[in-house]
Amino acid sequence: MSSIGLNTNTFRITGKYLDLLNDFVVRVRINEDIEDGQKGQLIEFIAKLKDENNAQPQFQLLSNIVERELRPTTKDFGNYLQLVINDIESGNVGGYLPKIEFLADILDTENSQALSKIIGE
Repeated sequence: MSSIGLNTNTFRITGKYLDLLNDFVVRVRINEDIEDGQKGQLIEFIAKLKDENNAQPQFQLLSNIVERELRPTTKDFGNYLQLVINDIESGNVGGYLPKIEFLADILDTENSQALSKIIGE
């Protein structure tokens, strides 16, 4: 795959899941009572990131991006993501909101970098 193709794919994929995370963060900040369907969608996304055996290229890419950024702060990538899932399931807003915002920041940074490369900056 060409560099442009790789960056375009990275931009598209990170943007898609960045929207999911940002939407969740906004809804939590407005109303802490989040619908079960949206919680389920977020848990499913994080579980796919955590799954080392997931063969879907988009989740392998996202998992590598997130793991690379988490490496300096935590040695156990899977455990970090499991804590996020546990906090969401238990309704611990104070526990999961900063983690979701951190994941969104990771994807936002990668999304912006990919866009810069696409437009040639």
